[in-house]
Amino acid sequence: MRIDPKIESILDKTLSGEEICREEAVELMKADKNSHDMYALMSVANALTRQQFGDRGEVYAQVGINLWPCPKSCAFCSFGEKWNMIKSPTEFGLEEVVLRAKAFEDAGANAIFLMTTADYPLDRYLEIAKAVRKAISPDMPMVANIGDFGPQQAKELLNAGFQAVYHVFRLREGKDTEIDPGARLRTLKATRDCDLDLGYCVEPIGPEHSPEELVEEMFRGKEYGAINHASMWRVPVSGVPLAKFGNISQWSLAKVVAVTRIVAGDSIRAMGVHEARILPLRTGANQIYAETGPNPRDTIEDTSKGIGFSVEACKNLLREAGYTPLEGPTRVFQGRF
Repeated sequence: MRIDPKIESILDKTLSGEEICREEAVELMKADKNSHDMYALMSVANALTRQQFGDRGEVYAQVGINLWPCPKSCAFCSFGEKWNMIKSPTEFGLEEVVLRAKAFEDAGANAIFLMTTADYPLDRYLEIAKAVRKAISPDMPMVANIGDFGPQQAKELLNAGFQAVYHVFRLREGKDTEIDPGARLRTLKATRDCDLDLGYCVEPIGPEHSPEELVEEMFRGKEYGAINHASMWRVPVSGVPLAKFGNISQWSLAKVVAVTRIVAGDSIRAMGVHEARILPLRTGANQIYAETGPNPRDTIEDTSKGIGFSVEACKNLLREAGYTPLEGPTRVFQGRF
């Protein structure tokens, strides 16, 4: 079997423990999905994860808190105010969020994420977070998935019991979103400058995104110190502007996961993929997500009745991919533990 000499050289460099540059990552992203190059790329990314993490697979669980029109109107999000898709705005009360978070822990999730729209009131969010923190194990990491914030708000998140933040600079931020790109970067800096760990992701990936765009976000996550990196495809929700482009294939997602894994190297403690499929779990990903409540990639009130996976479904998928699901809280998000 012969592979492209340039691809072979980059992969050999990776296997020797060296970091690759942006240009080399772009070269990997341009590999033909039906070529020997693709299989070599997949094999190397899988080897990196198996060597670093063994057969450990992890399940993180996210509770969506509110479903209402968001003024940011991102072109891929069903919550966007401009798309007029939400007919009955709803919000989970404190007790409901606590119940769902605790149910995830009891089901065997390894971390709890709490997600809101970008305009959700921070004081209300912190109140809910403190209640969840009291209800779950003190060793169970909590991860915030909210709008932009500054250094003072980062401290408030810490004091509420969070160990980490999931925050990203989305593909074509400021063009496909009505969010100031500078605000996203300031939030990433505020996270890096405090004791909160960062979860990052190349997302939401569509067929129109170039290798260069994807690679830029791989490196951005690394540069801001992400300890959990990931790749996520875009779900073409009917009714939002970007649905016209459709979705990428599982093969394409697997390639992005593989290259992201190679770019990240040993700087991460877990490599995620969303939504989970077998191919990406054999090309470097070892961490996936269960979800409940409102979800911007879904059109129903509770995504656990739609596209969202349960913890048990995630564990079964990890086992099918050759992983042993982790028991108990993850040590990926350490924060101030």
